[in-house]
Amino acid sequence: MRIPIPVPLIREMDAVILQGIGGYSTRAEFIVDAIQERVLELSADGTEDAGPPPVAPVAHITTTRVAERAVPVVAGPTPAPTSASMPMTALAAPEDGFVVTEDADLSRPEGRPLFGLHNRDYPSLWALSKLGAMTLDRPVPIEDYFTEVLEEAWRFGELLLAIEKHTGTKCTALFPTNPAKRKPAEMGFRSFAVGDYRTDGEKYATNGPLFEWHLIGLTAGERNRPLAGVTAAGWALLAAVTGISVEEPHPADAAKAFFAHLADRAPADWKGFTEVIRAIGPDGATRQEVLDHMAGAWSDWTENEVSTNSAGYIARAREWGLVEPKQTKSHYHLTSLGHEHTNGAAR
Repeated sequence: MRIPIPVPLIREMDAVILQGIGGYSTRAEFIVDAIQERVLELSADGTEDAGPPPVAPVAHITTTRVAERAVPVVAGPTPAPTSASMPMTALAAPEDGFVVTEDADLSRPEGRPLFGLHNRDYPSLWALSKLGAMTLDRPVPIEDYFTEVLEEAWRFGELLLAIEKHTGTKCTALFPTNPAKRKPAEMGFRSFAVGDYRTDGEKYATNGPLFEWHLIGLTAGERNRPLAGVTAAGWALLAAVTGISVEEPHPADAAKAFFAHLADRAPADWKGFTEVIRAIGPDGATRQEVLDHMAGAWSDWTENEVSTNSAGYIARAREWGLVEPKQTKSHYHLTSLGHEHTNGAAR
């Protein structure tokens, strides 16, 4: 059986393989892995997304010394599947700690929508809580933070795998869980759940959720090694979302606090949510109708970017309770909170 694949998508796949991203050596290996992940996603929770498995254009994947360095997994007790439960993933964070002020912050985010491979927000907020715990009194070298959060992400991923086995609900999105592909797993978590930086004169050009959302900031450290800390807005959001877990959807009060933060501090990312809501509308919409709307909202996106980014925003909208978890007659539908948002009340 021959299956036609668009030539631009094949070229992007080849670019990923040639650069060694993901540990794939052949097209067949890449395609089989993508199909397996898609089947698992759809069969585990009965939902459908707005596009094919996302393929990241190489230009969007930033690598630095830390991103390229595999972090060893620190062994820890893994809960038995029968004892692992969603409440064990409830977000906990200090009430306050060191604050990176706006005047001191040297980070310069891109100010753009998040790429579709960022398809859950909980992992990013989890990573933020870990930085909060590390910076009660002072900022820490960002490389130390990356090392620590990756080690903890592996341990947390083991817990999530145990929860999946116990509940049958897929909840490991973005977290590293496959030691056989440790390097790409860590790069994926670093890039799409946390963020990255590069030196740009006396400032730091940044990308990724924690920077785009203005939740963490960078200050000058020794030998041009930036220090990372939580911003005032970051501490406020942590307080508002404390207690959420990987269980979806998150509570409405936490969702509204998150939306208000995005609308105020990350309007480019917030636009992704608002356009998905507009695309679905009060009467629902098919996948193609959503894609057509998103293509009109971002005319500079390629066809693959439209599909990938739409899938990411729909997944996140489901996570926060804006979109129903399942399609009805091949249509996406808004929840009551989603309808509330269309009336301007969700903010």
